[in-house]
Amino acid sequence: MIKNIVFDIGNVLVRFQPDEAMREIGIEENKIAALAHATYENPVWVELDRGVIPENEIIDEMVKVAPQYEADIRRFFKEGKAFVVKAFDYAADWIKELKSRGYKVYLLSNYPKDFFELHTHSELSFVSLVDGKVISAMVGMIKPDAGIYQCLFDKYNLNPKECVFIDDRPENIEGGRKLGMEGIVFTDYETGKKKLEQILMAKSKED
Repeated sequence: MIKNIVFDIGNVLVRFQPDEAMREIGIEENKIAALAHATYENPVWVELDRGVIPENEIIDEMVKVAPQYEADIRRFFKEGKAFVVKAFDYAADWIKELKSRGYKVYLLSNYPKDFFELHTHSELSFVSLVDGKVISAMVGMIKPDAGIYQCLFDKYNLNPKECVFIDDRPENIEGGRKLGMEGIVFTDYETGKKKLEQILMAKSKED
């Protein structure tokens, strides 16, 4: 029987929109592609999620990619963080609906610590509704590393076979499946909700 629904955050419960954040703080449109390449498209961005290397060192590495835009890159991190995500309208209601049916709801997300703490007071207000969370930068591990899933199981005494994991990245879903979780590669709310209900129905019939 499925008892626990585990959500990723980015592009599942919130829209990841760094380009919009750049526009919000007044960065010119003709710079955005270059800044994207230097920042969130840069492989070093994942180290923000991992949370082991100090942010200032990561920003220094990003500046090396586009030194002519150093001021804009640093301004993006100083002023743009608040605008990087936007909660989907359905996020809080989906969590509330699942909890009203008796399911426990958890978050398992790759997320930089400073961003998460800032967004919790705005676009991530639904965090107060969930039963628990594991955030990558707070544990020094990222999905799809097996350790971060195990951290969730151990912290909340969860049986992976009683969990459904919803994430927009196939490799993260596969990481959970290897440990026994059911998984849904999220593309949009209507499809994701339908797939979840199908799994919940099928698993209830097995017991």
